[in-house]
Amino acid sequence: MMLTWLKKRRFGYRSSNDTNGDRETRAQPIVPMLHIDHLTGIYNRFALEHDLTALLNRPQSEGRGALLLIDLDRFKFVNDAMDHAAGDEVLISIARRLASVLTGVGTIYRLGADEFAVHVAGSPSRGKIEDICATIKTILSTPFVLSAGEVWIGGSIGIAVPTPNDLSMSALLRRADLAVMKAKQTAGNSHVFYEAGMSAEASARSELEYDLSRALDRNEFFLEYQPIVCSETRMIKAFEALIRWRHPQKGIIAPDQFISIAETTGLIMPIGNWVVRTACDEAKRWPSPIGVAVNVAGDQFRDPTFLPYVRDCLRRSGLAPERLTIEVTESIFSVDPAVIADSLMELRAEGVKIALDDFGIGFSSINNLRRFPLDHLKIDRSFTEAMLGSKRDAELVDIILRLGTTFDVSTTIEGVETERQLEYARSRGANAIQGFLISRPVAAGDVSAILDRNRVHGAKT
Repeated sequence: MMLTWLKKRRFGYRSSNDTNGDRETRAQPIVPMLHIDHLTGIYNRFALEHDLTALLNRPQSEGRGALLLIDLDRFKFVNDAMDHAAGDEVLISIARRLASVLTGVGTIYRLGADEFAVHVAGSPSRGKIEDICATIKTILSTPFVLSAGEVWIGGSIGIAVPTPNDLSMSALLRRADLAVMKAKQTAGNSHVFYEAGMSAEASARSELEYDLSRALDRNEFFLEYQPIVCSETRMIKAFEALIRWRHPQKGIIAPDQFISIAETTGLIMPIGNWVVRTACDEAKRWPSPIGVAVNVAGDQFRDPTFLPYVRDCLRRSGLAPERLTIEVTESIFSVDPAVIADSLMELRAEGVKIALDDFGIGFSSINNLRRFPLDHLKIDRSFTEAMLGSKRDAELVDIILRLGTTFDVSTTIEGVETERQLEYARSRGANAIQGFLISRPVAAGDVSAILDRNRVHGAKT
């Protein structure tokens, strides 16, 4: 059906049985099968190259349009967790959705396994392209109901506009690809226009990616620990483990500079496992019941060996399960809610605690508090900075704290840097606080000293 529709739309279409068609219909060429993606029925990479080459050799005054490159998020998960038949269903559905909303607006192509392109003809304004991207992101973020179940996909869009020097597809596609790479650094559906300088940035990122692939084998990672304290007593309840990278040339690299690279390359799996194992081993040396909180990425839950690995880390280290907290962000719930819920319940059955980190931004939903098993709710630091200066943000903090009470989960406010912030958090019912007011993250060897000072402070109090 899709193939027939496209043949009719662009090339004209005549059935092989139509021997009596009029001369005009017979004169219309039938689409070359080399230009069709046989799974989805839309145009393929060969068709895009053919079209763009013809377009770029036309006078600029006629308008060269814009190229939108779409890279799907979480498509690999569908293939791995379900099967390739499910992946094919997603691709066919995406092609149909794009065709349904872009008729008369742009021509769609499938370039590879999870990559689509849209060429918008004429001389579209930036505003029009923004509107088209918003439409594409909407249809990609709408759940896909498959034979094997319901999945959420999403996608990243890179936009490139032809220049006078473009005579073939390669340069234009390269710029769109660089824009996609930039878009994928933002969590969730996003789109980015190509800008000068992205090539140099991509080169630096590629170099960092190569270094990252060797960092684990070279023992370049280490953990620092930031205390989480009771808001009433200021006694330390646990430490959050924070990964750092000691690069041999660039020095200490913070996680916000390399975690996104690890996630897009798949390196997050071995790196994340190293963090769990190291945190368990080092926390075992602390006095009970001081716990350790470890951030876990969604990709780790997709690995069927992850839960057994956590159990093995606890067994080998001797750390009691109730002293380990797994911190997740709400972005993982958009992957496969059933799988995530089952995994979290299995961890809690072992005694491990679950914390929802950075609550209040991104995909925040009350339904997530109701549906998923949680022990702790951590309020994002952006609210901490604003709650004393904005009535609206203060009220939002109050609402989140009341949600914690309603759902019987303890609450922690992150990023506390002043006594006023601490007092406000305490007066509003926050159970715990974390931030520079208490301590900056410290090396594993300094944890004992912080605990000693904390005990002395507690005794004086």
